Amino acid sequence: MNESAEPKIGLALSGGGARAIAFHLGCLRALHRLGLLDRVAVLSTVSGGSVIGAYFHAQVNAKGGDFAAFEANIRALLARGLARPMCRKLFSWLGIKVAAAFAMIGIVALGITLIKMLMKIARWIMPRALAADFERFEMRSPLHRFASRTTLLEAVLNDLLFKEASLNSLRSQPHLVINATELRTGSAFRFGTKESGSWRWGKLHRNDASVAHAVAASAAYPLFLPAFDETLTFEKGGELKPSRVILTDGGVYDNLGLGCLWPDRSPDVSLNVVPIDVIVCCSAGYGLRQDPPSQFIGARMLSVFSTIFDRAQNAAIHRLHEAQRTGQIKSFLFPYLGQLDRNLPNPPADLVRREEAHAYPTDFNAMSNEWIERLSLRGEQLTLCLALAYIPHLINETSVAPA
Repeated sequence: MNESAEPKIGLALSGGGARAIAFHLGCLRALHRLGLLDRVAVLSTVSGGSVIGAYFHAQVNAKGGDFAAFEANIRALLARGLARPMCRKLFSWLGIKVAAAFAMIGIVALGITLIKMLMKIARWIMPRALAADFERFEMRSPLHRFASRTTLLEAVLNDLLFKEASLNSLRSQPHLVINATELRTGSAFRFGTKESGSWRWGKLHRNDASVAHAVAASAAYPLFLPAFDETLTFEKGGELKPSRVILTDGGVYDNLGLGCLWPDRSPDVSLNVVPIDVIVCCSAGYGLRQDPPSQFIGARMLSVFSTIFDRAQNAAIHRLHEAQRTGQIKSFLFPYLGQLDRNLPNPPADLVRREEAHAYPTDFNAMSNEWIERLSLRGEQLTLCLALAYIPHLINETSVAPA
C-alpha cells in the first residue's frame, strides 16, 4: 500500500429487509457527518442494503442531491413499506401476467411430475435391458418463470425509487456493486456500475440491466420471493455465450456484502476488483440469537438455517480481523445492530439499547416512525462511536460537532 495516498474506503451494507434500510440510514448519516461518504471508493450492497445503497448512489452521488432530501425520501419509503404497493400491483396488467406465469409453470411442473412417476413405474415392470434406457432419460421444464412476485417488487422499486435508471447510466464513482446469488452454480452474481456477472459464467456482454431489476434480484428472499429465471449473454475467454441463470437474494451467498471488498481477489478470476484500504461493514442482521424451543419441523429448519447463516458471518468477521492483522487492509469498522452495548467505546448517554432495537423483523412491511427513529439512531450512534475510536485519523475534527 502507498502510505502517502488517501486511503480508499469500501462500504458494505448488509441485508435485512426494512430493518436494514432503517439501520443503514443511520450509518450513512454518521458517515456523512464525519465527511467519509465522499471518500468511499466501492459501495457493496445486499438485499435491504441494496434498496438504500443503490438509491443513495443514484440520488446523492449521481445527481448531486443533498443528504437531507435523500433521508426524507427513505423515511417516506419505510413508512409506506414495499409490501402494500406490491399487493396493489396485483390488480394491474402486471398482476395478470404474474398469475398467468404461476398457472403455466404450475401446470407444466405437474405434468412433468406425473410423467416422471409413470416412467418410474414403467421401470419397475419392464425388462432390465429396457429399464436402463429410461434411467438415462431426463425431463425438465422448458419454461422460464417470466413473471413473479419478485417482478412486482421490481416494478414498485422502479416506480418509487429508480425511475427506469440502468446500471450503465449511473456515475462510475464510487463503484456500486449490487450482490445477488446465482443458484445454478452456487456463486455470487454481482451487478455493478463497472461490470456485472459471475466468475463462473463470465462478464455480462451488455451492462444495461435496470437498477430496479438488480436490486430486486438482490432482495429476493427465497421463502417469499421467487428467483429471477433468465437467459443472459456473457463474455468469457473471448467468446460470447448465452446461459440460463437463476438469481436470488444476495444474502444466501454473502449477507454482509464483503465478498467484493476482500484484498486478495484477482481481476484474472473475479469481477469488480478495486483495491481497498479501509472497510466499513454495516450489518443489520447480526447479533446474539435466542429462538423459542423448536417442536415442529418448520421452526427447526429455520433455526438450522439461521445457525449456518450466523456461522458464515462469524467466518467473515474473523477474516476482517485477519486482513487487518496481516496488513492487507489498514483498518475496518463493523457497526452491527446486535452490538453488545457494554463493548461499545464511549457510548452516548442517550444510546438506543440493543434490546430496544435488534429484534425488529426483516420484512418490507410499513414501519412506524418510532421504529424508523430507533433503528436509524442506533445505526448512527454505533457508527460514530466506532469511527471516532478506530479511525480518528480519517476524520476532520470539525465534522464531529453535535448534529
